[in-house]
Amino acid sequence: MPISNQKVVKIILDECALIEERCPGYKEELVDTLVEIIEAEEQHRVQGTHIQKKIDDKCNAAGDFLAKNQGITESMEENF
Repeated sequence: MPISNQKVVKIILDECALIEERCPGYKEELVDTLVEIIEAEEQHRVQGTHIQKKIDDKCNAAGDFLAKNQGITESMEENF
């Protein structure tokens, strides 16, 4: 990973450390999601994959994690 990319990742991880812990495991889930997105972006750059769908899926999975751990039910989600 080039130096500039390493700096970007360090900044992202430093900012994640400052985020409010909304539920147990939230920060770890957020970091894991960001790492997966960065990896998908790198794969996209090299192989030309369909990046938007992958990012949408990863963001939705992180949102589902937060919703489940904050006690939001599926019936509440249907109202949105």
